[in-house]
Amino acid sequence: MIAITGTPGTGKTGVCNACGLDCLDLNSVIAEQGFYTGVDTERGCLIADLARLKEYVRNKEKEHKLLVIEGHLAHFLNPEVAIVLRANPIVLAGRLKRKGFPPQKIKENVEAEMLDIILAEAVELCKIVYEVDTSGKSIEEVASLVREIIDAEVEGESVGRNALREKYKPGSVDWTGHLTVTMKNEK
Repeated sequence: MIAITGTPGTGKTGVCNACGLDCLDLNSVIAEQGFYTGVDTERGCLIADLARLKEYVRNKEKEHKLLVIEGHLAHFLNPEVAIVLRANPIVLAGRLKRKGFPPQKIKENVEAEMLDIILAEAVELCKIVYEVDTSGKSIEEVASLVREIIDAEVEGESVGRNALREKYKPGSVDWTGHLTVTMKNEK
């Protein structure tokens, strides 16, 4: 199982659609299968039932040679590999605004991205983690890279796989320089 995860707005769904792989959209599964325990009205989202979702995904994994799961919770489901998509916080804010996110939700997600929340969780929970910056790249470019990583993990020789792991190792993206710019803009 390979997870494509990241803060909302980093490009997960677009990249999965462009990748040419059958990806399991966890947000759709949560909503359609009823794998939630309630609604967070303050955040405007469902509260995922991770235990039921994990069981569902494990059963799906048995049906597939390769299962690619996509969503900001994907790294919580014990994948063998997590690919964490990242985006410059300024770029991310623009993407979320275009998607119609309310200002508070944009602020929350931009802060999570600046603080590497999903990356830190993935590093703690997953054995193999890639960190890919989507800023300034087309969906097709990122999809091609993600496909290269997946192919290397599934079928690649160790030299190529190790080179990709080194190039996209956790910690290779750093948004701390944007923190002061963002804080100044909020004043």
